[in-house]
Amino acid sequence: MTGTRPCMLLVAWLAVLGVGMASGESAIYRCIGENDVPIFSDRTCSVLGASDHYSEFGESVALDPTSVRHDCSRRIDTLQTRVRIALETGDVNQLAGLYHWMDATMDAAELLMSEFKIISNRHLVNIEVESLELDGIEHPAMLWMDQYGMDRPGQTIRTGFSLVMASGCWWLGSR
Repeated sequence: MTGTRPCMLLVAWLAVLGVGMASGESAIYRCIGENDVPIFSDRTCSVLGASDHYSEFGESVALDPTSVRHDCSRRIDTLQTRVRIALETGDVNQLAGLYHWMDATMDAAELLMSEFKIISNRHLVNIEVESLELDGIEHPAMLWMDQYGMDRPGQTIRTGFSLVMASGCWWLGSR
C-alpha cells in the first residue's frame, strides 16, 4: 500500500499538468532586467530574477499572446491588396513590413526606408502585377505602382519592385 500513494500523487500531478497544457493558455510577462532592459517571457519575473515593476508602466502585465497576428501574403493578390492599403493610408511602416529585408545592409535599409516614406506620401492611382512566362507558366515578377506626387503635379510616377517568394510568402524585393 505504501507504493500506491506516490503513484496516486503522480497521476494527479500529470492530470493537472495535462489540463494546463490542454487549455493552451500561457501568459507573457513583461519584466525589467539588469540595466533596465525589458524582458518578455512566459515565466514570471521572480523566476527570471528580474523585477516586475516598471516606473512608467506600473506592475508587470500579462500580455495576451493570441492578440498578435503573424501572417504573410501567401497569394500574390493578397500582397497587392496589402500594398494598396499601405499606400492608401500612407502607412510607411505597413509598407516596409511587406518588404523582404533578408539581404539588406544597414545603409541599404536606411535608403530604402527613406524611399518608402516618399512612396507612402504619394497618392495611389493604380497598382498592377507584371508576370513573366517561363515554360508556358505565368510567374509574378514585378509589382508596379502608379502614383501622383506633390512635387510633380499632373504627372504620374511609376515605381516598381521585384516580387520575391520566400518561406511560402510573397514579398516586395529590390527594385
